Amino acid sequence: MDVLDTLTEYVAWVSQRHVNPLGNLYGGYMLHWLVDAGSITAMKFAEGNVVLGFLDKTHFVSPVRLGDLVTYRGWVVNVRRSSMGVLVEAYVSRGGEARLATVGRMVFVKVDGEGRPVPVGKSLTCAGEVKRLCEYFQEWRARVDEALRREERADPGWEALSHFIAMPEDSLDGVLMYGGRLLFRLDEVTSIAALRFYPSIYVTASVNSMAFRRPIYVGDIVSIRAGVTYVGRTSVEVGFAVEALGVRGRRLVADGYFTFVNMSGGRPSELPAGPQGDEEARRRKEESVREAQMLKTLKPPPARNLPWMTQLL
Repeated sequence: MDVLDTLTEYVAWVSQRHVNPLGNLYGGYMLHWLVDAGSITAMKFAEGNVVLGFLDKTHFVSPVRLGDLVTYRGWVVNVRRSSMGVLVEAYVSRGGEARLATVGRMVFVKVDGEGRPVPVGKSLTCAGEVKRLCEYFQEWRARVDEALRREERADPGWEALSHFIAMPEDSLDGVLMYGGRLLFRLDEVTSIAALRFYPSIYVTASVNSMAFRRPIYVGDIVSIRAGVTYVGRTSVEVGFAVEALGVRGRRLVADGYFTFVNMSGGRPSELPAGPQGDEEARRRKEESVREAQMLKTLKPPPARNLPWMTQLL
């Protein structure tokens, strides 16, 4: 199957319950809907159930406001034995002009009824305008493999900010917690860590290197620890680790990073704390800012079924 033939579209309407105090779409809903779109794309291609395995380089490029219609488009751009690399882009139209709102890169794993990986059983054709995109995703998957091999426990200084029981309503199949639901909770919990560091109004700017290492089962007790890992001029990066406890024992199930921007003045505003963080966090921040700035320059491609991101490659 050709990459462009995997295109799946999903539309969401932003109502009052979806916005933050600034009147913009709350980051947790954006992430939930982004994963919805990615899941549908992967499920249609694999013709079976899938779970989210990794989410990375998810940038909030343009604000989405109350009353907006958000269009999500997803493509399968990489296939391995049991997993698929999926690109999802979200767009908002206002005043007759379409703008890129969010971009996310994800890995989904095809699973059976017990949550065990099974073969996808399909291949992709990558040619023409998407050839470089496929090559990029292949390179990105190599970096994902490396990230998944590194398993680090939460910093002992991070606070335990949330405990909850995974309920049937948190799952799609009544067995495994859905990745979109976990992301929604994580956006809230990590923003609390930012608020405790410096009380202000924050908006989500990006999510990076989020590894879903092991499944969360319905009935598990889920604990989230989080703490500030980097402070820039106007932004705060928060690292998190998620553990699950149940009949399968205690296990690390997810970890990664959220970045928030201080919007106390209605626009990015300087933080009084000054720069903090190690070299790795600084590099992560610089790479994220560079890519977000490039994404803001993109315009609609000539063909509707082409990802906007092909313009960067």
